[in-house]
This record gives sequence, structure tokens and C-alpha cells, in this order.
Amino acid sequence: MNPVYITPGDHIFYHCGTYEHHGIYCGDISYKNKVYQNVVIHFEGKFKKGQIRGVSFEKFAKEHDIYVVQYKKGSCFSRSLVIERAISKLGEPDYNLFANNCEHFAHWCKTGTKRCGQLHNVIEENGGILGAVIAGGVAVAALPLAVPEAAVIGLALAAGYGGRELGKFLANLCSDRPDYNDSGIPFFLK
Repeated sequence: MNPVYITPGDHIFYHCGTYEHHGIYCGDISYKNKVYQNVVIHFEGKFKKGQIRGVSFEKFAKEHDIYVVQYKKGSCFSRSLVIERAISKLGEPDYNLFANNCEHFAHWCKTGTKRCGQLHNVIEENGGILGAVIAGGVAVAALPLAVPEAAVIGLALAAGYGGRELGKFLANLCSDRPDYNDSGIPFFLK
């Protein structure tokens, strides 16, 4: 893998077990007549008390492995505009896990749309599991008792697969998948 260097305007994140934390690396910025160095702007805090803040890269990283999100070519604003957009949101409150979280913020800074791959994946997986269980259960309940067990299992699996695909369809209908591969690429400091 070729090394990736973190650059001001990059969308960065780290893994926190079951979720990821996202921010925009801004480098050195001027804000309210003061210069700040090596800044990451992100949603800090949880639930309704969270707000967008700037912190040092070191504080953001907290000894985690940091990844740089790689967007599709041509899908992002210029690096300077990404930083300007991030700075313009400093102090904004109203964190919302489903509509205004750290990944929504970072994606909005880069592209102008609020999207969250983590949320999309949760909806897709849970919708798929729920659809599979419901469809499989309905298929089994609709069969007469005299049908051989192998046929019942086969029909339940087929209906379950159809239900899973329905869950994926609903996830795509109800949430947007971001314009990037959410696995990220580890970065290296120059």
C-alpha cells in the first residue's frame, strides 16, 4: 500500500470498537483573531450536549490509529473550502446520532451533503435481518404441516434472503451511503 499523508482539509477518523469517530484535519487555523496549530474540527461530546469544536490533533487521536477517508475523484470541495466550512460550524450544538453526528459533519464539510456510512450500514444490516426473519417466518407459517422439513427449510431460507434484500433496499431508500469507501487508509506523518 502506498503511504498516505495527512493534509489540511482531509476527512479523518479512528475506530472506537463498535463505531468510528470522524473529524476534519485543518492544520494551522486562525479563529477569532488567534492562531491555533495542528487542529482537528469535530463533534465533541454525545447526545444533545455535543457541539462542534476544534482540538489539537493529538487530543483528537488519543493514541488511536488515524485513517484518512478517500473520496471519489471530483466529489469534494477544495481543501481550503473544506477548512472554511469546518471553521464556520465551530460552536454549533445539536448533536443527533441519526441526523447530525460527527460523520455527517465531516462529510458535509467535504461535499455539502450530510451522510453517514455507519448509520447506513446499521440500517441495512438490521433491516436485512428483520426482513429475513419476518419473510422466513411468514413462509413457514403459510405451509401445511404435511410438507417435508427440507422443503420448509428451503422455502424459509429463500424467503429470508428475499427479506434481507428488502432490508437493503429500504436502507438505500431511507439513508444515503457516502461517496467513499468507509474502511479508510492509514496515514503517515511527513
